[in-house]
Amino acid sequence: MSPASALGAHGLELLRNEPSGATTAFVAEPGDPVLIGHYPGFPVQPGVFLLEAADRTARLWADGAGLGAGLELVAMDRCRFRRPVFPGDRVSTEVTVDVGEDGGLLTARASALTVAGAVADIRLRYRRTGAATTPTSEGEAK
Repeated sequence: MSPASALGAHGLELLRNEPSGATTAFVAEPGDPVLIGHYPGFPVQPGVFLLEAADRTARLWADGAGLGAGLELVAMDRCRFRRPVFPGDRVSTEVTVDVGEDGGLLTARASALTVAGAVADIRLRYRRTGAATTPTSEGEAK
């Protein structure tokens, strides 16, 4: 069974996939019931859609770089919502990825944007299962 998707039927379009990162886009569909019910009288895109877009964009990059197998999300280090996403807005998610020295840890920095400007800044951390990692003094894998 695959995990549930907040984006669901929303198409995530891959716009760019380069060595440093990737960019995707989706449209906050005006007729989507989740928009209508999220804040009655003030429909906005739930933030979980932006988080999932960042995660899926990072995973698309990792797949293209040959690092996607066994990729596990281990932390959301930062998530700042800057402004709402409204019905009909096209959201682009730009992700840059840093790969740890041993290739076992990846950090993805994402910016979600609309024509109005930045809507979210997100930082996600991943571990490649099966990749060799060593613990740091803080107890995190290095």
